[in-house]
Amino acid sequence: MEEKKVVLLRETDLLKLVGRIIEKWKFIFVVTFCFSVFGIIIALSTVREYTAEVVVAPEASGSSMISSSVSSLASMMGVNIGMSESGDALYPTLYPDILTSLPFLASLFDVSVKNVDCTIDTTYYAYLKHYRERTWLDKVKSLPSKTVGKIKGLFTPSQESGDISNFNPYMLSKQQMSMVENLNSNIGIFVDKKTNVITLSFTDRDARVAAIMADTIMNRLQQIITEYRTKKVVDDFEYIEQMYFESKDSMEVAQRIYADFVTRNRNIVSEHVSLEKERLEADKDLKTALHSQWAQQHLLAKAKVQEKTPVFVTLKPATIPAKPSSMGRMMRVALYSFLGGVFAVAYVLMKDSVLSVWRKIRRKSE
Repeated sequence: MEEKKVVLLRETDLLKLVGRIIEKWKFIFVVTFCFSVFGIIIALSTVREYTAEVVVAPEASGSSMISSSVSSLASMMGVNIGMSESGDALYPTLYPDILTSLPFLASLFDVSVKNVDCTIDTTYYAYLKHYRERTWLDKVKSLPSKTVGKIKGLFTPSQESGDISNFNPYMLSKQQMSMVENLNSNIGIFVDKKTNVITLSFTDRDARVAAIMADTIMNRLQQIITEYRTKKVVDDFEYIEQMYFESKDSMEVAQRIYADFVTRNRNIVSEHVSLEKERLEADKDLKTALHSQWAQQHLLAKAKVQEKTPVFVTLKPATIPAKPSSMGRMMRVALYSFLGGVFAVAYVLMKDSVLSVWRKIRRKSE
């Protein structure tokens, strides 16, 4: 009997709640409708965004296999090139700092981009300034700055244009600084600390632009890493290569002088001629030996540049995304409508309980 009474009480309470909801259906409808209108406004003030992603696995720095191979080659030639491992100051965890630096961001504005329909072919700077899809809210926000700019243009000649040549990263206008901040917010990078796998993403309102920018940013990041790790060995290689060609020219000149002297004095027997011949031959042999040494150094320097050059394996290339990464407009409106309905129902059901608790608290305080 008691269990039946409990069940009946629960059913009665449930019927009361349902009855209260039905009684207040107009209020619930109005609140839901207001939330839906607000959702429509928010939906119209946003556009679809697409995210392109690139995943790259860099080679571990300081490959012991190649280092040992170069050291073995050097020992066979009797040359010590000092292949001691040195610490790498450019850690993968610093890659996000490189991407967010002002010089790097400024260098991206000259990237050539195209939209999905291929009707726009311009620089990313001009794309952001003139061609990027804008909502009514973006137009309202830019209206004051445009008005001020037109007023200033009546008194001073305007220097703002879509030309990237007018972009000075060391003296940015407010509009250009806003463009840099917008670009920075569109870039996402994650570096796995265990595997050093780099995941880079770029978000834009055009799918093709997002893919182009993601691929370009990854390529330029790879160039920076490669230039950093190979700068010292490349400088050494260029110096050794210069000395190699200079020694080659010097050897060829000495060989030519020696051959001409021997040809001219072939049938002449003289102590002076013999001494001069020995001197020229010694000079030729010395420059030949010197060139041989530089040739060995040239070969080792080339191998060291190859050893220091990092290798990047593209695990996931940049592709034009087919689906937007942002929430659709209909889904956004439906979400706001649902939240409005939930809020209205919760208010109707909990209003009396909350008020009663509040009254008890006030009575106790009095």
